[in-house]
Amino acid sequence: MQTVVVLMALSLGDAFLEHELPAGAVRASPDPDVKRHRDRQLAEQVERILATGRDAVVDAPSHSARRAVMLVAADRGARVVGYWARPPKVGMPGLLDLQPEYSQLTRRPRRADGFDLLFEVVNPDREYQLREL
Repeated sequence: MQTVVVLMALSLGDAFLEHELPAGAVRASPDPDVKRHRDRQLAEQVERILATGRDAVVDAPSHSARRAVMLVAADRGARVVGYWARPPKVGMPGLLDLQPEYSQLTRRPRRADGFDLLFEVVNPDREYQLREL
């Protein structure tokens, strides 16, 4: 079964990315210059990746991006695994001025949002731990 990994964090350490992401997965990310229809563009990238038979990894800080990606995953029969890291309080206001969708990371996602598996990443920049939500 194919997997779509949804990352919901400001940053995740190299150890996490190396150990937790499916081998050979392809990363989908929206074009930073595109402001309109960004969620649709991301969902289309995931659709193309899954059509090749590979797993997809998506940075999706906003609820609308997650919904769009999860609909594609459901249509393709792929499972959705989410990793969320609580954003740090330091530096958050400046980032929100540049990327307002990241403010949605302050709300902990729920499995009922459409995840087959959902984890909180504790200490994402160091020796991280996973806690199932």
